[in-house]
Amino acid sequence: MSKRVQWSLAITVVLAAMSLVNCGKYNCNTDDGLSFSGGCNSGSPSGVSSGGGTGSTSAFVFAVDAGATGSTNGTIDGFTLDSSADSFGASSGYTAPTVPANDGGVGMVIAQKQYLYVGFESSEQIYGWTIDSTSGSLTPIAGSPYTATFLSAFGGAAAEAEMITNPAGTLLFVSVPLENEIYAYQIGSGGALTPVTGTPFTAPIEPINLATDGQGKYLYASNGNFGTHTASEVAAFSIGTTGALTPVAGSPFAFPMWQLQGEPTGTYMIGTSGNSAAPGFSGVDDDNLYVFKISSTGAISPVSGSPFATVYSPFSIAVSPNSGGNLVYSFSFNDTATAFNAPEGYQISSTGALTAVSGSPFAGLPTGSAGSWGQFDQSGTLLLNYASFIDEDTSEPVTQLSPFSVASGGGLTQPIPTLVLTTQGFWAVTDPN
Repeated sequence: MSKRVQWSLAITVVLAAMSLVNCGKYNCNTDDGLSFSGGCNSGSPSGVSSGGGTGSTSAFVFAVDAGATGSTNGTIDGFTLDSSADSFGASSGYTAPTVPANDGGVGMVIAQKQYLYVGFESSEQIYGWTIDSTSGSLTPIAGSPYTATFLSAFGGAAAEAEMITNPAGTLLFVSVPLENEIYAYQIGSGGALTPVTGTPFTAPIEPINLATDGQGKYLYASNGNFGTHTASEVAAFSIGTTGALTPVAGSPFAFPMWQLQGEPTGTYMIGTSGNSAAPGFSGVDDDNLYVFKISSTGAISPVSGSPFATVYSPFSIAVSPNSGGNLVYSFSFNDTATAFNAPEGYQISSTGALTAVSGSPFAGLPTGSAGSWGQFDQSGTLLLNYASFIDEDTSEPVTQLSPFSVASGGGLTQPIPTLVLTTQGFWAVTDPN
């Protein structure tokens, strides 16, 4: 069956076709001596219990189901990935909560493995639920949904990471490009959201994609162009103990990074310019990944040898939270807008240099499993890849998630079949164990 990428979605990034919101950062030691430690966007901060979980359940996955056009209700679909049974499907006994219809959201994140948050532009609200660690069922958090009138300033477009948490999962950040602002919330007991004193914080650029370093000390915001999927500057902020943001000296930095992600030690930020020759984008391939050293003040500067050559032009990236802790994967479209390229994997050395993982690009994965948006669970052994395209045989849109198993050396395999989603929209994965 032939497939064509759905460029109407990819170009405008409407319904968040590309998002990186739950990259985790857990404890591990790598073979090259670089020690990785820290929190995780989807993990548990010190002293917070994840609530246990089941032995056979490898992950819970949640996805915005925007509902059919003209329907009165949207939902959040819940799925369970069971590695022991090689199954990936709807969670048993799960009741989907009602959310605004025909809205794929502006972001979805999971904090502390316990709390799920989704922002909806149409209703100007942020919804929050607790996640049952055994069944994956959702229960509304007290006060949810939270009024967020600023979401109307998204202008109908959502980028990869306009809603993220800090690594410990105790703070929630939301960028508002049209207002040059960043909103910050404390995630309190039971998952309740409380605006950080001083929010919103003014940004010197139009903040689109957000990222923190692996230790949660600094927040970085890219100034980008939705239409071309390119950027020109990176603004940096130090994160105070309450979540307040203070500009880093010298910010914004003149690095054209569309998307950045931190690795667990808080030493480096890895990025992509997003430049692609595929129709509708910048028109120029940038076959490189970029690595920046984070100074003691939060300023960033290229490491020796950066940028590092890739086979394809990276559209988005996912950085490993564990599994060696020093892996980064890139995802991309081909230049004729007819398919997704095979994902690529690179290892991060103690100096920040990138070297290709054996077998990369991973062309041996099942046909049709490649996509443009990758996301790890907290264990770092599972990497999900999202794809949305038009099936040329039926002229119908297809949206799917392919679960990849990550080997200790960074190799990718797919022992569990691809899951087809109902509609396009944001999604997130969490390890319940």
